[in-house]
Amino acid sequence: MKQMKIAIITEGYQGTGYGHLTRCLSIYQAFEEKGITPLYIANCDEEGKKFIPDVKLLQTNWIEKSELLIDTITDFDIAVIDSYLAPFALYERIYKTVKKAIYIDDYIRLDYPPGIVVNGTIGAENLPYKKDDKHEYLLGIDYMPLRKEFWDVEIPKRPGNIENVLLTFGAQDFKNLTPKVLAFLLKQFSSYGYYIVGGRLSADEIEKENVHYYSSVNAIQMLELILKVDLAVSAAGQTTYELARVGLPTVAIGVVDNQKYNLIGWKKSGFIKEEIWVEDSNLFEKVESSIIKKRNPHIKVFIDGQGARRIPNRVLAN
Repeated sequence: MKQMKIAIITEGYQGTGYGHLTRCLSIYQAFEEKGITPLYIANCDEEGKKFIPDVKLLQTNWIEKSELLIDTITDFDIAVIDSYLAPFALYERIYKTVKKAIYIDDYIRLDYPPGIVVNGTIGAENLPYKKDDKHEYLLGIDYMPLRKEFWDVEIPKRPGNIENVLLTFGAQDFKNLTPKVLAFLLKQFSSYGYYIVGGRLSADEIEKENVHYYSSVNAIQMLELILKVDLAVSAAGQTTYELARVGLPTVAIGVVDNQKYNLIGWKKSGFIKEEIWVEDSNLFEKVESSIIKKRNPHIKVFIDGQGARRIPNRVLAN
């Protein structure tokens, strides 16, 4: 029997962040679980490669080298595309080249060519997608792809009080929130232990007794930290879904416009107490208030972690 050929096509580098790389990694892992090894085609830098270990990788700027991309996938069965940069014309070429196209979306970025549109954002099922017979839609939190380390997690029993806090605003921390928020928290909640992932801290900050700094972590290390702490202060992107997977009380801060649906959905669900944006004039007051409200957190798991598995289940069933 001929081996099915699948391409996962995405991007991620210092200027854009690496969230697309990690969520596409989870889709790659879900196909692998079914005995299919995709070709992972990534426009990424060397740092980005660290986020996608153990994949069959073609590292290239596939938007600028579109002819190479099309030649590579000419006899492929399925293409999964996750991009904020690719133009519609290239999406259309990919659709016409493969047997089936899957588009990972966050905010109705394009009027996609025929195929399957996947948006795992919380509340995505309420967005005004154009429903027609040329598209299938896999929408909402049931289809949020998480890395495999988060698929089958035993949820810990937490004491209910806060002793340790995870602070993460992404590997790049474009808004340089890490030192600002940490300085505020050290002043207002000096007894807590702080576990920092990413961002840029000075040697003096890193050397503080109750500060533990990690410039980057892999999925296993991230899960270990999430299970270790009692609360997270995080950017409102992909990481919030991993935090919600284990029911970790979280204060989420929106740092880019495409995180607005996350904030709206998480507040409506009760996972976060308040919609907070980096531009808020009372940013720190909102963070402090949200932490105080979560001092006696009630653990609730908001996502079952099976989104990555559901995607190939639906795609291969058609």
